[in-house]
Amino acid sequence: MQLVFEGSGRTVTLDLDRKNKVLIVTSSLTQFKPVITEWKNLFDKGKEEEQEKITDQLSDTLFIQAIANSMNLNGYKLVHSK
Repeated sequence: MQLVFEGSGRTVTLDLDRKNKVLIVTSSLTQFKPVITEWKNLFDKGKEEEQEKITDQLSDTLFIQAIANSMNLNGYKLVHSK
């Protein structure tokens, strides 16, 4: 699945493979090049295991909502998902 967020004039794209727990991030921080990132970076530091266990049980729709809510806290709004 792919999630695109915008905030503060920036765009962040997350390409996610939930089954294989692969996260690819594309943003200004990666010079807009896709970078494979550790799956645990989706979660709050220090709470990775707990949050991963919870989100593993969510449907794709609820998983997207959880990630969108977290990104909203950092000033990013979900603008596209597929």
